[in-house]
Amino acid sequence: MIELDGECPFLWRLSAESSEGFCAVSMVVPYQDDDLRKDLTIETTVVSLSSDSSRSAQEEMLEWNQDDINLFLKMVNYQRQLNALPVSDTVRIDLSDPSIIEIIHVVAAAGFGTAYTSHGVLLDYPRRIPSHPCPVGAMAALNTVSGYRSCVVVAMEEEEVVCVLLEDIQLGIAYDLERLHRHDLLLVNRDDLLHPEFGEAIIGSPPRVTH
Repeated sequence: MIELDGECPFLWRLSAESSEGFCAVSMVVPYQDDDLRKDLTIETTVVSLSSDSSRSAQEEMLEWNQDDINLFLKMVNYQRQLNALPVSDTVRIDLSDPSIIEIIHVVAAAGFGTAYTSHGVLLDYPRRIPSHPCPVGAMAALNTVSGYRSCVVVAMEEEEVVCVLLEDIQLGIAYDLERLHRHDLLLVNRDDLLHPEFGEAIIGSPPRVTH
């Protein structure tokens, strides 16, 4: 268990994945020098496209910035609220908990992913379902060409909202890609956000953890 109070002892590791500038993103929790255990590494599905060609040729370690920390704590407290637990500035987390690992995936996507536009992704017809106000860190649903899909709100500015998808979206001929994948970023409008009960995904599916 790790106790957090607004400062996370967390790092991002960007590892070369191809010669085209793509880097795999992992989260690293360093242990203290007097601890004989190795650092804990949690691999994510997120890939970073770097403009720095040297980054793709070598490994790079970055500290979590304040945006990473704030989003992580907001999502942890959102999950605590869903489970009728008190919200606190200091929380204890279990890094083997699938829901915590999924939150790490979302934070990595928010920090290193590139947002797709929603053109051709969301259904375009007169609204029949009222939009749902969602704060940053909360789950929501989107009415897509593949049906209702779950997401997490990770950034918001005026009417524009950036979401991390929690489910794949199969796309039609109106989009350049065959599909959007879980943990891709999508740029939508506030009015596109629906109550999370319309989606089916539940935070908690774990990626591979290595020690």
